[in-house]
Amino acid sequence: MADVPSWTWLEGWPALDFVNTVIRRGWQEIELIRTPADLDSWLEAAALPAPRPEQVTEPDVRDFLALRDPALRLLRAAAGHGEWDAADAAVLNEALAAAPEVLALGDGPGHAEARPVGSPEPFTLLLARLAGEVRDVLVGAPSELALCDAPGCGQLFFRRRPNQAWCGTPCGNRARVDRHHRKGPADA
Repeated sequence: MADVPSWTWLEGWPALDFVNTVIRRGWQEIELIRTPADLDSWLEAAALPAPRPEQVTEPDVRDFLALRDPALRLLRAAAGHGEWDAADAAVLNEALAAAPEVLALGDGPGHAEARPVGSPEPFTLLLARLAGEVRDVLVGAPSELALCDAPGCGQLFFRRRPNQAWCGTPCGNRARVDRHHRKGPADA
């Protein structure tokens, strides 16, 4: 059986879970989606509200990464780490247009459901929904988006307070320990 990573989920935001499939070890970025087994494991754990292919293929991995990488750059730019690239936005817009959806009335007042227009392939619909999640973050809450500055993290997250620099307590502890070791006990 392939060695698949355990997945870290931050706050239940599919857009962030999607782009956080790249992590840092030290200051080096590590790709977590390398094989169909990796992607299958992530899709199983993510439980996204979209159909998924019965079997994940190499082309699915390539398509996933071809959307994830521009989404990651756009979200990092929104968090103040990089420049906004119109070509990256065009990739997201293409994914959205490949499987358009309408927001239809749901089971009662206050409920709606996204329904695809036509019959897109399941993986195309899944990628379009991920692109939609990224779009919603970029349009709805870009000022709250941050990049965790702890050594070995680099995950995108939403700040709960204006000065929050780390995605969670473990990263904050790791950053403080790292800072203490760089200063040395005499400088602290």
